[in-house]
Amino acid sequence: MAPSVQAEKRLLWHPRWENKFMVGGGSQMTMYEWAPEESEIRHVTSQNDLQFMKCFAWSPDPAFDDLFAVGSASGRVDLIRLEATKVARNSVLSSGPVVTLPVRNTRSCNALAFCNADPNYLAVGLDKVRGDSSLIIWDIQSATPLLSPSSPSNLNLTEDSVLEARPQPRIARAEVGHHRTDGRVLQQHAPTEVVSALAFLPQSTHMLLAGISARWLRLFDLRSAVPATTNIATKVYGIATSPIDPHQIACCGDGIITVWDARRLLHPLLMFTEKDAAADGARPRAGSGSFVNHIEFSSSRRGVLAAHEKDSSYVRFWDLQQAQGSENNSDGERSRESSQTQTAKRSWAPWTAGGAANGNGNEMRHSNVESQEALALVLSDTHKTTNFRKPLASFALVPSKRAFSLTSEVMVVNKDGDLELYAAYDTPKQASWSARGDLIIGAGLRCKVFPGFEDRGVPPQPWDIRIEETTTSRGRNETASLPAFGRGDEDGFPALEGKSVEDKSTPSKPIKTRTYSPASFRHYPLDQSEPSASPSSINAQTPARAEVVQEPKPNGLRQSGEKISPKGKTSRSVHQAVEDDISMIMRRRTIRGYGLASAKHNAQVVREDLCSNTALSELWDWIHHSRELVCSPTSRLHGYEFSNQGLLGLWEGFAPLPQVSESSASSFSVLDGLLAIPQISPGDSGLSPISTPAVLDPLTRMRHPLDDLAYGDFTAAVAALCTRRTPGSGRPWRPPVRSTEKLEQRQFALHLCGWSIGEEELNHEIRRRIRFMWEKEGQQPRAACWLVFMRQYQKALELLMRSTDEMHNLVSGTLAALIPSAGSTLSNELRTHAERVIVRLEDPYFRVMLIQLTSKDWSKVLEEESLPLRERLAIAFQFLEDEALSSYLTRTIDRARTRGDIEGLVITGLTPSGMDILQSYVDRTGDAQTAAILAGQVCPAKFFDARAERWLETYRDLLDGFKLFHYRVAFDVERGQILQEAVLNGDLAPFDWAPKQILIRCNYCSKPMNPVLGETQKGRPTACPHCSRALPRCSVCLMTLSIVPDCTRDVGLSQSQATYQDTIDDAIVICQTCRHGGHASHILDWFFGEDGARSRGMCPVADCDCHCADEF
Repeated sequence: MAPSVQAEKRLLWHPRWENKFMVGGGSQMTMYEWAPEESEIRHVTSQNDLQFMKCFAWSPDPAFDDLFAVGSASGRVDLIRLEATKVARNSVLSSGPVVTLPVRNTRSCNALAFCNADPNYLAVGLDKVRGDSSLIIWDIQSATPLLSPSSPSNLNLTEDSVLEARPQPRIARAEVGHHRTDGRVLQQHAPTEVVSALAFLPQSTHMLLAGISARWLRLFDLRSAVPATTNIATKVYGIATSPIDPHQIACCGDGIITVWDARRLLHPLLMFTEKDAAADGARPRAGSGSFVNHIEFSSSRRGVLAAHEKDSSYVRFWDLQQAQGSENNSDGERSRESSQTQTAKRSWAPWTAGGAANGNGNEMRHSNVESQEALALVLSDTHKTTNFRKPLASFALVPSKRAFSLTSEVMVVNKDGDLELYAAYDTPKQASWSARGDLIIGAGLRCKVFPGFEDRGVPPQPWDIRIEETTTSRGRNETASLPAFGRGDEDGFPALEGKSVEDKSTPSKPIKTRTYSPASFRHYPLDQSEPSASPSSINAQTPARAEVVQEPKPNGLRQSGEKISPKGKTSRSVHQAVEDDISMIMRRRTIRGYGLASAKHNAQVVREDLCSNTALSELWDWIHHSRELVCSPTSRLHGYEFSNQGLLGLWEGFAPLPQVSESSASSFSVLDGLLAIPQISPGDSGLSPISTPAVLDPLTRMRHPLDDLAYGDFTAAVAALCTRRTPGSGRPWRPPVRSTEKLEQRQFALHLCGWSIGEEELNHEIRRRIRFMWEKEGQQPRAACWLVFMRQYQKALELLMRSTDEMHNLVSGTLAALIPSAGSTLSNELRTHAERVIVRLEDPYFRVMLIQLTSKDWSKVLEEESLPLRERLAIAFQFLEDEALSSYLTRTIDRARTRGDIEGLVITGLTPSGMDILQSYVDRTGDAQTAAILAGQVCPAKFFDARAERWLETYRDLLDGFKLFHYRVAFDVERGQILQEAVLNGDLAPFDWAPKQILIRCNYCSKPMNPVLGETQKGRPTACPHCSRALPRCSVCLMTLSIVPDCTRDVGLSQSQATYQDTIDDAIVICQTCRHGGHASHILDWFFGEDGARSRGMCPVADCDCHCADEF
């Protein structure tokens, strides 16, 4: 189908994708043949007596290779065969056979469309006229014999046999009331309307799309005489259907291209304009903008749509890709803005496709029968041809007969009729990451693999990593020295950056090595990868383990002396990009012990990785520091839980925990609290420094005493926290603000920021740090800045003058001029000079020092984002008024959420609002590992968030993909401990958080032996609780096996004082081949003996020849 044309030329390719095309315009039509082997365009035939031609269409009928329908300005449609004249007249251009399809009223013919599934159907679109239809459906099957000079054999058939051979379903014939109507007319529609564009769906005989009156896109189902229609309000000047995706259609109008799914036509899949083509350098035109007059889908590239804008000298290609989408929103429309913001990269990237799922794309289905996942259409790329010398009139995409062609060819014709072929090198480039970090890039028939890392040795096991922890993470009763972060030493003055802080914490005990509780099993030889229980063997393995950990080179850095040839420069850059990818960073962190166990260790791991940013390590340092202050001895005070709160929760307050009465608490059973929760004893936890709480009674941990008179008093709770960091003797601290109603909140917030608030201690600390640390390490600007903030101007001047840096001496002169004196104000000239100096200074501490002296406005000081966030927060809590402080905290959170700044969690804490910052951080960096570790500490222990569940599952799958199965198990165990503590604290109701992997069923009734959560055990432990039949006997001792319920076993373990509480002596082993078995300790002794050497291989049951030992 060719859209409506005036005198301009239009180019139309062969409908069956042969190497022929047609150029028509004015009164002439010319057929050409493209010879790709010789790169030659050959003239085939022409006809130049087509007066008043308005549009034309090429029939896809295989019986006629040159059949055209030509619409005229009078509305008449002529069926002509262009090459038939050459055959009949010996290559002399003359009129050949013509079949005319008349109209009752004279008006212009705007559009023509043949049906690809049944070429005998022809749709004609006309201008409007009173009392007549503008859309006419013709059946030209009876006219085909008249178009053949010599009747071919396949046309000598009866009418009934021809109708039976035609595709189904056929278009129904409607009753036409007017007696002058031609018998070949099947249906007539769209009275008193203008039809501007037509197209049949590629694989359908009855679905017809029409552009009506430049206001509607209408879909006709022509199977019935009164067809069902679907109307969409949109301007349509051209319609294109995809030969690859038969349900995908596109239309253009007023510079907007809209893509639809014919099965869900109520809402568009995608809308875009020239403004969205920034990838190929498009610039919006002045005036009314561009007008798209022709669009066409590629037959060799899925999702590639070519478009030509009026009076332009190029053809633009739009790459549309499918991605996993969500259900429709309220309006169901996916705008071009959302198509850009949801996908910043090409849609073939797995994580990009997932990111696009948040868009408002319509749901697409592969099948009308099967219900599958929703698909969204995204605009992944744009490119265009070269700018030709003259404006183009039309184009056609050249079909490629070669599989995996590297180019897309387009034939163009300009307004003068000149033809030119252009080849665009647009082969799709696919890339995919493997779980081992390898990157594979494919283009055409070739692909290349870039390895991510090479394991030269076995990675260390999680129990080999020595994690030093000075305190527990979630409020257990352990004492330790305070961290060096943020406060420098015991006095609490803000320290330098983490790398220069002197760590004066006392030596702490390392994590316990892995031990084995099964008493019998520990006698038998283990796999080489299993560690020994002796500390000496662990220490012996440490050097080898450290060497393996350092194997992946961070940041892809080269060793000294290593040279890279110019030819390998590109390859090396790709290799470095692979090594620096976030997936490789996450793997390096994992094998160094990055996890739920220790925030302090996480900060150290991040600092050692050159690819990680400092904000992440500072966050982990703050988490460690805050939990040292909040969680020792307990994080719950007067009904408030402070363990996961940030500075905003401390400042604004939050809701207390519900108070449980004695009667309701007594209904809670100890067995219910321990049921289905992984029980890990203190002596058994070798995977983590986190131990099970000493108090096992959930009643004492979840209940808030009713005699707590200060319950619900937030100020009293904060004051109690402040007493844990009581300053030395001296005048009590007051903030330098006019008034404040939240003095306790300010005090403890400064403690969290690493500040001491005793005035005498602060002055002493300043003098000590200036003398022993800051001057020696070149931190004079920082020291001078804080001296100015504390109004010790003379000491600041002396400090800068002692410096050997000339810049410090010069700044001291400006500082001396700006120092306020009694009864004096700064002159305008001095203030202007200081503002010009501030712009030129590079050191942020010098800038904020001069800003404070010139403006006296602390809000301007806080706008200097070069200062560390915690330092800015310390300034805010000291010098801002209450209302201004609240506003500043809110703005900082909004900025962190927008930028994905993870250090914003210092303000929000691990709360639902903090999850928003984590989501933005993951979107920016792809670091699902950090998000999973942070969210795993509070979700679902404190609250539920679906995003946290996705991060956790993604990280677990990533560890499995890296084949770091022990690390994934250690991560699950640590999560289990967090959930167990949440249940014991009453934060969570008991639940089966990990589904049972193995169930034992009765051999008689086939019912599971384990009771359902919440049910009590019925009957004897040696019999089935359902049918009461006896359990099988042990094949060695011949005693009846017994199954102890989990709840009973957990209670017994909690009351046991044995070193190894959960042993293998009571376990049951069943051979999956012969179904014989017994007590695990007896079976192991049978096959391996006392010394651990294999002594038997056959089943202990007589007359059973099963080699059960092979299963071990």
